Amino acid sequence: MVSASEGSSMTLTRRRLLTGAAALGTTALGASACSSPATANPGRLTLWYTYNGLSEHVLKEAGKRFAADRFVTSQVSGDLTQRLLAALAGRAYLPDITMIGDNISRYFADSDRFVDLNRLGARKLADRYLPWKWQAGASPDGFQLGFPIDVGPAALYYRHDIFEGAGFPSEPDDVAAAVPTWEKYFAFGERLRKKLPGRYLITDTKTVFTYSMAQEPKKYFDPHNHYLDDQSHVRLAWDRSVEAFHRRLTAGYAGSQSVNGQSVDRHAAWNTGRELSLVNASWITGEIKQSAPRTAGKWRVCAPPGGPGNQGGSFLAITSACPHPEAAFEIVSWLQDPANQTWDYLDIGLFPSSPAAFTDKRLTAPDPFFGGQSTVEVFASIAKRVRYAYFSPWDITISDTYTDELTNVELGGKDPERAWHDARTRIERLLRRQGVLS
Repeated sequence: MVSASEGSSMTLTRRRLLTGAAALGTTALGASACSSPATANPGRLTLWYTYNGLSEHVLKEAGKRFAADRFVTSQVSGDLTQRLLAALAGRAYLPDITMIGDNISRYFADSDRFVDLNRLGARKLADRYLPWKWQAGASPDGFQLGFPIDVGPAALYYRHDIFEGAGFPSEPDDVAAAVPTWEKYFAFGERLRKKLPGRYLITDTKTVFTYSMAQEPKKYFDPHNHYLDDQSHVRLAWDRSVEAFHRRLTAGYAGSQSVNGQSVDRHAAWNTGRELSLVNASWITGEIKQSAPRTAGKWRVCAPPGGPGNQGGSFLAITSACPHPEAAFEIVSWLQDPANQTWDYLDIGLFPSSPAAFTDKRLTAPDPFFGGQSTVEVFASIAKRVRYAYFSPWDITISDTYTDELTNVELGGKDPERAWHDARTRIERLLRRQGVLS
């Protein structure tokens, strides 16, 4: 393995980022060049976004409000990141405004391809948004590349009716008090499983690892892209995942995915009550409602074991090809005004990054599916307590490597220590191949 001193001495430079982007299956930003930049729709201000990335209601209103700016939208089918990187590489057919996911740091090394939003007055609006989310859109040197859209606060979802029927704490405050840590959650699960054999409190080992890491104030790199070879917090998340498996608390649904990435077996378990609870982000509410409509009124949410964490979220950015950045910024800031973020949540379940939206009565209204509970109040409380953690260009691939090996343990019977070693070896080989480690 790479020593801590060796890992910490390596900085992810622009050359390494571009090389790494190609190695991850994306087009390097500097792969080719055109004689001059060109936007996708000359004479118009064009926004690229993904399906369910923004409220269609809000976008329609924006089209009317900014008609004089000839504002148009383009929903990108397929991988928006791939398309954006290709356009940036060729310096042609670029959007003026683009959505960017939580992998925004991969663009920091090429900030000259974007507009510093602080130059357009973004800093004056920063206090409207969650501080950690605003910080996530800025490079270490203070270049504000992204304007916040949504966040994904993680909560504990559970079957109130089954908990109550088994004589266990069932009201949200009582459940949260009973399982403040992962260890107490595991012990709670063992007691419940003894009373209700064949039921599970945890989706799979991947879930434990993912949300344990989401609660950490650091991940795999520091903000200056030094690899954190001291993996004590990662090892903690790994050991916790293996422990959940050894204690027979996980259902093992990671290996049964449909074409859209959802688990058919898991949806069935929600309907039958086989999966009694799950730790997941706010955006899972829509999937539960759609996949298990007969369980309406039986679910509740509360603070998760282990503390607050976030999983997912996106930004808007303005490319340097945009001929009218001031007008583009007016559109961006209007789209993400707290009132419009409320519409984003009501229409497509994007949880607001602006605390001003948390108190909107349309959001805080009782949710019949969750027994009349105001779930937004739970998510809002968690979102306010999330700690900033730098998300590097390599985090998704690294995390997937660990969780793939955990699935091998859970479903394939692989020795956990062998799986840990293999994951670390694959990650270090990847980072060396991309020039991050020597």
